[in-house]
Amino acid sequence: MIRNLDWLQQAACAGLDHRAFFATSRHARAQVNAARRVCAACPVREQCATWAIQTGERWGVWGGMSQQELRRRRRRFTSRAKTSTRAAA
Repeated sequence: MIRNLDWLQQAACAGLDHRAFFATSRHARAQVNAARRVCAACPVREQCATWAIQTGERWGVWGGMSQQELRRRRRRFTSRAKTSTRAAA
């Protein structure tokens, strides 16, 4: 699990209003797409996505992924973790 959060300082979204990454209006798709554009050029995109998956973040755009994409990736991550645990036992 990612414990060191130094990568946050290098994020393209550092200093931006965090609300831009949490779609709340009837224009949610446009908000998500705008957030993804910020993430597209981010040097720590993968660390962000990994952190969101490992910590169970459920809301917002993380690592350029929508909430639905995060859930799908989390299910794959959780499924692999369970398989690894069973194999080790």
